[in-house]
Amino acid sequence: MATDRDLIDSLEALESDRFQQLMADNRFKDNPLLPEFQQLHELYRTLAQRSERMIKEKAYLQTQLANMNRSLDLATRIDPMTGLANRRAIMEMIEQEFSRASRHQRFASIIMADLDYFKKVNDTHGFNTGDDVLVEVSRVLRGCLRNEDICSRWGGEEFLVLLPETQLDGALAVANKIRESVAMTEFKVNRPGIQLTISLGVCEYKPEQNIFEAISRADQALFQAKLGGRNRAIVAA
Repeated sequence: MATDRDLIDSLEALESDRFQQLMADNRFKDNPLLPEFQQLHELYRTLAQRSERMIKEKAYLQTQLANMNRSLDLATRIDPMTGLANRRAIMEMIEQEFSRASRHQRFASIIMADLDYFKKVNDTHGFNTGDDVLVEVSRVLRGCLRNEDICSRWGGEEFLVLLPETQLDGALAVANKIRESVAMTEFKVNRPGIQLTISLGVCEYKPEQNIFEAISRADQALFQAKLGGRNRAIVAA
């Protein structure tokens, strides 16, 4: 005959696998409520399984959502054609780097670069070829930089480079390395290959200037490089 203890055990065990063990031990086989207990136990098991699936599905969906959000954020920060940082991203990075340099009395420099006579490439070979050339130029630029340096597509055939922990002489050396690498590269997106040169303006961070003033100085130096005959790097005044 089932005892009160058996009844309590059966009720407590409904939500766990211990119910099956109690059944195997014949702890309450004569209990008139046993069929109802068995039905409730199966119901609990079904609900538990569904709950476990829902928890896993929720975790999966949360992971997918986080990945999508990261992808969307990345898409708003990367130039889709060249894979370089876009204007928004480089502005944020320069702001952060200049702020860090100011707090810790460190150095930073930027380089504004623009391909010379690039309009001729588009006019002669078409915009698709022009786009292919920009992709190849981006690879050349990245190859001239350290891992911590950031190269961005500022717009059109213009690029902006951030050089953390770099003083003016080091930045000028990088600019000339870029200039020489571009001039020596035959961009074989068409036959015969396309030869290009690039002009650059170099600017070192100054604590008394904000990001817009620094970029303006680099741009003015680039303009002087263009006026001076192109294919050269000029230091900002």
